[in-house]
Amino acid sequence: MTFLTQYAAMLMSNGAYTSRVVRCTQRIGASYGYDVNMIIWLKSITLSIYEKSNYQNRRTQVNPNPPLGANFRIISDLSALSWYIYDHAIPLKEATERFEQIMESKNYGFISSLFFVSIANTAFCKLFDGDVGALLCVFMGTFAGFATKYLLTKLKIDARAMFIVVSFVSSFVAYIGVHFGLTKTPEIAVGLSILYLIPGVQIINSLTDVLHEYTLMAISRGVNMGILLICIAVGAYLTLSIAQVSLIHTQ
Repeated sequence: MTFLTQYAAMLMSNGAYTSRVVRCTQRIGASYGYDVNMIIWLKSITLSIYEKSNYQNRRTQVNPNPPLGANFRIISDLSALSWYIYDHAIPLKEATERFEQIMESKNYGFISSLFFVSIANTAFCKLFDGDVGALLCVFMGTFAGFATKYLLTKLKIDARAMFIVVSFVSSFVAYIGVHFGLTKTPEIAVGLSILYLIPGVQIINSLTDVLHEYTLMAISRGVNMGILLICIAVGAYLTLSIAQVSLIHTQ
C-alpha cells in the first residue's frame, strides 16, 4: 500500500491529471491482486485497497501530496512503469527499485533550465511581433524572475507570495529596458515577461478533469489556478504602479 500511495502522489505532484493517476495506480494494484479505490485532492490522496480473493482483507491510507509541479518525463516514466508491472508481473521489490530509480534520475540543472526558459519565453515575444528591444527586455525579465523563483523555492516561501514577488521582478526588470528606450513595443515587453508564470498545466488538467467527470477536483484545480493568476496580476500591477505608466493606450 505504501508503494501505491507514493506512486500516486508522485504522479499527482508532477502534473498528471486525475484520471491518469487513478488508472495507473489501479493498474498496478490489479497486477498484485487488489482492487484500488481513491479519493484525490490537491493536498492529499486517500487510497483503499481490497484483496480480490478476500474482500475482508482491506486497508486505507491517507498520504499528503508534495507541492505541485510539472515534469512530463517523470509522468511518462511512471506511466510506463505501471504497464511494465502489469505486463511482466514483476515482484514488488523490483517495482519499488524501478520507481526509486525514476525519482532519483536527474533533471536539467538550474543553469541550463534558466537559459532555456528565458530563450523560450523570448520566442513567444517574437510570436507577438515584439521588436528586438522587446526580445531583450523579455529575456532579461524572464532570466531575473526565474532565478528569483528558484531562490524562493529553496527558501520554501509560500507559493502565492512567491508568484507575486517573481511576477514583480520579471515585469520590473523588463520595464527597466522600456524606461531606457530599448523597445517601441513596451506593452509586449512587459506583458510577455510574465507569460512563463501562467499555470498552463493546471488549466489543462482542470479541463481534463471536467471531461472525465472528476468535477470536485476540477473545481479545486480551477480555484488554485485562479489564485495564482491573481498573484501574477498583482505583481505586474506593482510594477505599473511604481513606474506610473499604463500599457493600455486609449484615444
